[in-house]
Amino acid sequence: MANTQYLLWVMIGTLTLLSIFIGVVVGRAKNPRIGTITFAGLLAFFLLAIFLITR
Repeated sequence: MANTQYLLWVMIGTLTLLSIFIGVVVGRAKNPRIGTITFAGLLAFFLLAIFLITR
């Protein structure tokens, strides 16, 4: 069985990188409306992916 503390740090690191990636993509948007739509789209995509992977 995997070490749960190791898995916790892997998840924290992954979520940190994911947050930075989403922040960069949203920050590069031409205006706030496109940035908000991009953020919502990426968030929905990642939540759907997490749901399908863990199912």
